[in-house]
Amino acid sequence: MTIELSNHIPDMTLRFDNAMSQSGSLPQALPAQIETGKNTSVRASSKWKDCTGSFNLESADAAFAVSYVHPLGPQATIVGVTPSEGYLSFANAATFPGHNSLAKIKLYRGVATGKEGLVAPLALLETPARNNCQDFANSMFGSTVRDVSAIQAAYTGTTDKGFVPPADFTGGQLAGFVAQWLQRWLKGDTYAGLPMQDAQLIDLLKSYTKSAANTGPLTMWVPQITYRTNTEPAIFELTEYRSFAFADASGNWQEDNVSAFLTLLASGSHFVAISATKDLPSGTSMQAFDTYVCGSDLQTKVDIGNSQYASLVNLTGKYYLNIDGDFAPEDCGLMLSFLYGRTVNNLLSSPGTYNTFIQLEGWQSGGARHQTDFNTYKKTLWNISTYGASAYSEKRATSIFLAPSGWTPQVYQTTRMMPYVGAYARSKGKPQPWLNTSLVSIPADAPELPLRYVL
Repeated sequence: MTIELSNHIPDMTLRFDNAMSQSGSLPQALPAQIETGKNTSVRASSKWKDCTGSFNLESADAAFAVSYVHPLGPQATIVGVTPSEGYLSFANAATFPGHNSLAKIKLYRGVATGKEGLVAPLALLETPARNNCQDFANSMFGSTVRDVSAIQAAYTGTTDKGFVPPADFTGGQLAGFVAQWLQRWLKGDTYAGLPMQDAQLIDLLKSYTKSAANTGPLTMWVPQITYRTNTEPAIFELTEYRSFAFADASGNWQEDNVSAFLTLLASGSHFVAISATKDLPSGTSMQAFDTYVCGSDLQTKVDIGNSQYASLVNLTGKYYLNIDGDFAPEDCGLMLSFLYGRTVNNLLSSPGTYNTFIQLEGWQSGGARHQTDFNTYKKTLWNISTYGASAYSEKRATSIFLAPSGWTPQVYQTTRMMPYVGAYARSKGKPQPWLNTSLVSIPADAPELPLRYVL
């Protein structure tokens, strides 16, 4: 068996030491010292029984204790790494085949997050850049990185950008990769610094906001909300909506507004693309987001079910990309759980009879990561992405809208937020049962809900 270890710790040389074997040959490293940016390969073997042993990689300031069990038969090889406090290690796979296995382990100094959490440094932000999105994404699910306290700490955040700042699970790195997404949006394929999977999705979102409506580029409408002090779960006061036009009258991209959209996307905000005929101004048409994706070459995966716009399960969702299990794959990008679906829970609905929601989730449904995030979500009703959490959730009446020119949202009684097909009132005075209006207050003089928005 071979364990390949890569040192990505700045200004630190690690040396191979304390090699021990319980069965099989003594582990040997070549080279025995690893400088920053370099690798070493540790090998051990056994002909007639399991190969079991351990060794250290260490410096004056840090140490990594490595152990392994390499079975004689077909069972998976197990490699364990225990880093010193403040350091992290990540493998290239969740499991390794039993015979002649190769395990690749990367070693890092961790980036601190709230409540003593640690995540990997994102190498896309380094010079020269490299792709360690696999390790970065997997590090987001470390102990204490994304629990309730990390979201609660963001309740009182403020911004002058027109939206509530997200809970940032990345130790401040979220803004860096959003800036790279923005450059791809503005420069197209002349900005080639992103993993292919991320670049493809950014390109599609850019194209959709530019061409989906017959009236020109879309506008993002963000609820203007303020946290009510000492409330848990957080209650917000919703007063109005602020417009963020994607492009100016000449068709030039509005950089600050596109950046706001990408930041909100990265943190898990819930967006609704308004395409239902009943919701659009006369003479306006807009392609539904899900049909737009169908006309592209993005590889998607059917969602087994989500909780949006349904008392039980919404079965209209799809994910980009197609990922199985609770482990980010090698050579991946950052957008691993982009979910979109219909606001009407009916796969037979024709275009024009529904709107489409989109959001970056924490992980694709069906595994432990998704379920853990869902349990946290139920305690806060903040939407959770892989890299952060957002106060903008349809369940608390704070959906963000992507809409064509001429569509303007209004705060109303009953639904609190602007109603749309899939989120009309159930009856006069009663919202949809999934809508938690107790978590959003509105001005006392907000107009009553017009009857056209009642089912």
